[in-house]
Amino acid sequence: MSRMWAGQDYLALCASCLKNGELFEDPLFPGDFSDPNIEWKRPPEFCSNPKFIESGSSSMDVCQGALGDCWLLSTLSSLTLHQSLFSKVVPTDQSFSPSDGYQGIFHFKLWQFGEWVDVVIDDKLPTRSGRLLYSRSDTPTEMWSALLEKAYAKVCGGYSVLQGGTIAETLEDFTGGMAESVSLSRYTSEEVWEMVVEAERRQSLMACYIQVSDAADAGRVNEDGLVQGHAYSVLGAQEVKLCSGEVTLIRLRNPWGFTEYKGPWSDQSSEWMSVSDEERRALNQQREDGAFWMHCEDFCSLFSWIVICTSCLDSSQYKVTQIRGRWERGVNAGGGRRLKSFFTNPQLRLRVGGPSASEVESAIGLGSGERWTVLLELMQTDKRATKLHISCHLYKVPEDMVSRPSLDRGFFTRNRSVADTGDPQNTRGVMVRASLTPGEYVIVPSTYDANQEGGFYIRAYCAKETENRMF
Repeated sequence: MSRMWAGQDYLALCASCLKNGELFEDPLFPGDFSDPNIEWKRPPEFCSNPKFIESGSSSMDVCQGALGDCWLLSTLSSLTLHQSLFSKVVPTDQSFSPSDGYQGIFHFKLWQFGEWVDVVIDDKLPTRSGRLLYSRSDTPTEMWSALLEKAYAKVCGGYSVLQGGTIAETLEDFTGGMAESVSLSRYTSEEVWEMVVEAERRQSLMACYIQVSDAADAGRVNEDGLVQGHAYSVLGAQEVKLCSGEVTLIRLRNPWGFTEYKGPWSDQSSEWMSVSDEERRALNQQREDGAFWMHCEDFCSLFSWIVICTSCLDSSQYKVTQIRGRWERGVNAGGGRRLKSFFTNPQLRLRVGGPSASEVESAIGLGSGERWTVLLELMQTDKRATKLHISCHLYKVPEDMVSRPSLDRGFFTRNRSVADTGDPQNTRGVMVRASLTPGEYVIVPSTYDANQEGGFYIRAYCAKETENRMF
């Protein structure tokens, strides 16, 4: 069951439009008519036969326009690879045909802080010279990606807000999963290969990017044909057989829909001559569509980060904890770990493994050797122009202190956290992965400075570790 975004009931609005014989106009998200170069038009006004989805969805349905939202579009490209999830986000029973009840209204489902919300929009889209200005499909008559981009802009506060953002946020908002950013420099190419293959097996959505130290380099195409500071979709992985052995390849896509990689195993490279015709036809689509293959070793050396979003977190194999709260000035906004007032921050208990460490150890007979993987994320829920710098710490609570409702300043002075999200960051969310023994823990969410107010949402997923990693 989804909550209605801003109380807008899609079915009720459709019925009202039908009764009044009019097309829907969204009073909560009207077009910005201040720019005379932008015309807000409905698809039937600039396209002779618009379709919501044409011939199924694919990553080629997502091409970046004049808006700098590659971070969003890389997620949409990956979303098309997972049809059950795609159908949840993009209800497919929508149409521009009058016979199907077209009323100029569409809706999409997005995950927001622990719940799915149904977002309603009208279909007025920004155009210039009769063409879509922002996201569009490789098929000119197909409109779902442009409409979904508008729905996300509505939730975020406008198209301008989409001009730069983080991949992890959109991966979570379209899956309800938890996104981890992994620095490729910390792992060998073999480890990265196993990571990508495992993520693909678990149907995780993935994206990657090349970090730039100088903002002026963002958007520049390097000698390898890769765009600096730009988000790419990770579409899959494949082991290709050669006469001399096997090679590990990763499939990527540039949301621009053009400007592709030029190195080994790119579309026109000579390496494909060593592959059988059958396999080459199956893997190497030689067209300017933004998609290409790359050797895993080159991927690790040319890209900086990969973001992997685990989306199957509602399974019965996970113990789930969700907490909502607020930092309030003079009450519980104690600031960062460096401050004496840190202990006044919210203290939220998390029990790992069962009622108590001793009971769990006794029941399963594993003693202190049992460990649990915990994914912990803190998100700030207030929409503001400048985000707070936030962090989250996790402490083990001694058995003789479990009954205490809160821990004092002395406890935090004497004890180190067993896991934390690192230095405070001005992002919507921060997360940490930890391997913990059973017992009682306390979660302490904080802002960098004391007395900074705002809402927060915390979620923790716990799973018993096995020989095969759960995530």
